Amino acid sequence: MPYRRVFDVVWSGRRNLIMMASQIDRDGNQNISAIGDWAQPKAQLIGVRGAPGNTMNHSTSYWVPNHSTRSFVEHVDVVSGVGYARASAAGPSATKFHEIRFVLSNLGMFDFETPDRTMRLRSVHPGVTVDEIVEATGFELTIPSDVPETRLPTDEELTLIRDVLDPRGLRDREVKG
Repeated sequence: MPYRRVFDVVWSGRRNLIMMASQIDRDGNQNISAIGDWAQPKAQLIGVRGAPGNTMNHSTSYWVPNHSTRSFVEHVDVVSGVGYARASAAGPSATKFHEIRFVLSNLGMFDFETPDRTMRLRSVHPGVTVDEIVEATGFELTIPSDVPETRLPTDEELTLIRDVLDPRGLRDREVKG
């Protein structure tokens, strides 16, 4: 792609991003910058990076490999990725391309398909209960009356993941077994 076209793509809402989140809250704010008070954090992480611009200009999904009350928090310590309430407060230019599609953790899948655009439990992974997810979450989730179990991948999908996308098995290092 010619350099002159890079910003046409980067700021046009035409990409879908998947980012990790060290912390995420019920509004969809994401933190990858620091844990604790930003002036003197307990832990310095990778920094805000392009998360604010990415979340304002593209659909975004988050991956949280260790679902706990330390990662699913009432309020993130530093807002790196912008959630629904903040985007709405910033006005129409901030919401034009803003969309958080999914949050995926090692326990379940979540979305923001609620009237107030707060996090909702979409499905639980096989062997996980709704109660386990509620206990591991530091805020009140919207929980539908009938929460389905996440669909397991087909044999063909597993072959694609194992043999084509990740033949060295690096995914096994990321998720607690």
